[in-house]
Amino acid sequence: MNWMSFTHEGRTYRLAIARDKRGVWVGWKGGSAFFEKEHRVAGGRHQHEDVRAPMTGKVVKILAKPGDSVAEGDVLLILEAMKMEYRLTAPHTGAVEKILCREGELVDMGAVLIKLAE
Repeated sequence: MNWMSFTHEGRTYRLAIARDKRGVWVGWKGGSAFFEKEHRVAGGRHQHEDVRAPMTGKVVKILAKPGDSVAEGDVLLILEAMKMEYRLTAPHTGAVEKILCREGELVDMGAVLIKLAE
């Protein structure tokens, strides 16, 4: 993992940057984001909209189960990393197709945790 620091309005920020074959992860205190080349399918939806671990951490609670209908923004899972809780949400409205983790499990950054169907 690489680190980058920058200063904005007199305050210094530090970002963690990790690249893999799918794209680039950028992490900061309290959050992270994954950037990948955009792949669209008919209808304008992203091809890859599974719920992924934004960083390495422990699955604290799974709030969804296979077959559940979910709306965009619904909290599906709580991940603990770096002494913080991350509430992972549904990227779009759909149904939970598959849960690929267990409560208490340690997961790697970028791992698919929940698969959603439209």
